[in-house]
Amino acid sequence: MRTQVWLSHHVSYSATHCALVGRRVFVNGDLGEAFARLQSRLRRNRVTADLRVQSRHEKKGVKRRRLRSERWRKQFANEVRKKVQLVSTIRRRGA
Repeated sequence: MRTQVWLSHHVSYSATHCALVGRRVFVNGDLGEAFARLQSRLRRNRVTADLRVQSRHEKKGVKRRRLRSERWRKQFANEVRKKVQLVSTIRRRGA
């Protein structure tokens, strides 16, 4: 009886027009795997970092410095990654 009521009220969401796209993790039997996928998605979208930043007011100058530092760290990590890839390709060639 309950499943029939649920099915009658169930609405099919379109993946392109739904406001819930990106906020769902489908569970295919293994709940632990679904939680891991949710955790990785939250980490990739920096949800916890944004919550930590938004928990208290941040002065304009402090925010500007923090964003500049984050941009620099991201750029530096990208450059280091490119150098490591270059060295590994050179070593693969036999140098």
